[in-house]
Amino acid sequence: MKVLVLILTLAVCIWVVMSQGKRREKRIHNKIKSMGGKVITIERSTFLAGTGPFKVVSKGRVVYRVVYTIDGEEKEGWARFGGILGADWRL
Repeated sequence: MKVLVLILTLAVCIWVVMSQGKRREKRIHNKIKSMGGKVITIERSTFLAGTGPFKVVSKGRVVYRVVYTIDGEEKEGWARFGGILGADWRL
């Protein structure tokens, strides 16, 4: 019985983490679309790969690097999620 509860808890935790990532990516797509652009790539940035323009990235915050186009011009932007005040956009 304890093993079953552990497995179910682990499954729920994995589901929550995966759904947060999808929700964040959807917010990025919506933000770029509202600016009149189209997303080319979104990649989650790790501490070792760099945090872009953000000097401090504390525990619980996630940084995404976004490549997008607006009027045929390719641009790079960054989004940080997990703060008290919501997403921090550098597009």
